[in-house]
Amino acid sequence: MASIAKNVVTPQKRMRGLPIMSAALMNAKAPLAGGAFYAMFIAFVVGLLYPTLSSLNLSSYLASRGVQSLLGTGNVKIHDFSSFSALIALELYGSFYGLLFGSLVAYIAGAALPLTIENGTLDLALSRPMSRTRYYFELWASTIVGGILLSTLTIGAIWLCTLFVKNTNIDWQWLTITQLIEFAFFFFVAGIGMLLSTFLNASRAAGGAAVGIVFLAYVMNTLGGLSDKFKWLLKIEPFYYTPGVQALVLHDFTRWYPWVLVGAGLVCGFVGLIIFNKKDLPTV
Repeated sequence: MASIAKNVVTPQKRMRGLPIMSAALMNAKAPLAGGAFYAMFIAFVVGLLYPTLSSLNLSSYLASRGVQSLLGTGNVKIHDFSSFSALIALELYGSFYGLLFGSLVAYIAGAALPLTIENGTLDLALSRPMSRTRYYFELWASTIVGGILLSTLTIGAIWLCTLFVKNTNIDWQWLTITQLIEFAFFFFVAGIGMLLSTFLNASRAAGGAAVGIVFLAYVMNTLGGLSDKFKWLLKIEPFYYTPGVQALVLHDFTRWYPWVLVGAGLVCGFVGLIIFNKKDLPTV
């Protein structure tokens, strides 16, 4: 008897490595490149203008309550604004750092999951032997790696400045600690963005909502520094727990403040994971 050939179904291969994280980082290369450019630009501007700024008497201007509220340095008592560390701290590690670079990380995190729904790669990935949990964690990891890249490039930009700026007197140990404090802020906004990405299926809407939360926090921080009537706003927003300027200039900070941001980021991220595992995914 002639044997009947049977079509044997080839089992799908399990994804190896971190393909989802790699793809998400590639999708986020434009905002990451923009963040790297601005980090270099700000550091180099401060480096080029440092000889002029150090000779000016900026103490009365920078010590005003309005300026300190905008820069997010109201809780830091800086007496010497002429040093390179003080100027780089004010221009780079004040609230503007969290507002600018934190918004980039927040947008990347918020848009990461909805973008895969829009382009259909989510359905394709989950049709293979890949769990939702792993998929979510790889997307979350991509935003954290993005924050690490921005942090590393910021330190690199400051190091390049020291090659042509004399007498910077940068304490690299405290600069590293300062950058870790700012990374705690990145970790927090990444968790916020991942949580929002489970509610919104449009990448621009989810990313924009995450950026809006960062901007709202900055407004609360500014109002809290401007008036004693709004001082209560400070302790309920994340910039208060990001004492980067204090660490770099005064070499001291409240040790548990950054852990508040890390803990809040973990809570938001894991709540997003629970929602994603129970969510009915839209069909494309």
